[in-house]
Amino acid sequence: MKTLRLLAATGALLMLARGGSACIEELDLAKMVAKTDVAVSGVVTGVRTVRYVPPGDDRLIYTLVTIEGTDLYTGRPRTIEAAFLGGTYQGDSMMVTSMPAPSEYEVGKHVVAFSAPVEGWGPDVDRCLYAAMGGIFRVIDTRRGPVVLGKGEGFAISENVRLADLQVQITRELMKRERGSQEGR
Repeated sequence: MKTLRLLAATGALLMLARGGSACIEELDLAKMVAKTDVAVSGVVTGVRTVRYVPPGDDRLIYTLVTIEGTDLYTGRPRTIEAAFLGGTYQGDSMMVTSMPAPSEYEVGKHVVAFSAPVEGWGPDVDRCLYAAMGGIFRVIDTRRGPVVLGKGEGFAISENVRLADLQVQITRELMKRERGSQEGR
């Protein structure tokens, strides 16, 4: 009887694990550009956390990252404050497996971040860091210029790429998106 219960519990865990993995979306650059309205290359100038308790639900903690730089979609200066689920607020911590590592959003770090509007995250949050850890990428300076560090297969930036080359790739994707919307009219 114990063996049967153990097998049933193991099967249930495997089903949950499979179902949970289906919630993680693989994004290449084209998909990321299609799902976001901003990509900022800039410096993290602020990090704060907020707590939100939706009616009839448990508390949620969001980390908001402020990035000042250039919008890679428009070429204009842009400052965004984008949130992701997880963090520590007044000693209360909420850890989420998809949240970026703290080293990725430290004040003073140069990053590329993809963002989109979001609703229902409380009064302090109107924009998210799209795909959480999959939406922020560190930038390092090299002899060949700034390089965006890729995160591997399934991420919008899978391999290290010069920032200038990423800008060209993003411009191509934006042009495809624009052609697609004009054809749909």
